[in-house]
Amino acid sequence: MTLIEVVVSSVVLAGSSSAALGVWNQAASEIQSATQLDALALQLETARIATDRWLQSDAAASVVIDPSSSNCRFNPEALEAAVAERLPLGSELSIRWSADPQGLGHWLELSTTSQQAIPSFKRRLLLSPAAYGLCQRQDVSA
Repeated sequence: MTLIEVVVSSVVLAGSSSAALGVWNQAASEIQSATQLDALALQLETARIATDRWLQSDAAASVVIDPSSSNCRFNPEALEAAVAERLPLGSELSIRWSADPQGLGHWLELSTTSQQAIPSFKRRLLLSPAAYGLCQRQDVSA
């Protein structure tokens, strides 16, 4: 093998090795990004499930129902405070409550607040006291 062949083969080897390392770096970056997305999605789902389970508990009715309302409605301030107290939100999650315009309940919006280049996730659910059995049935007898 001549010196020129050795130099050319070394350049080809270095170039192909550099390209392979770039591909591996890209793959590792994509795997890390996918792992972060999975972790954020899991945090959102965990928060949703925790809220759902708490609203199904017996303790929820006495805390979140507005006693002054005859239509069995959530007390917005009590609902927000009770869920915030019991819900372990990570630093990358935010929670927002809003009343349904038609009076069907309250919307719970869970979203990610990541500052990285990861796209944000949102999970929005309509919660109604009646759906959780929080409304006491009043007997109507004439």
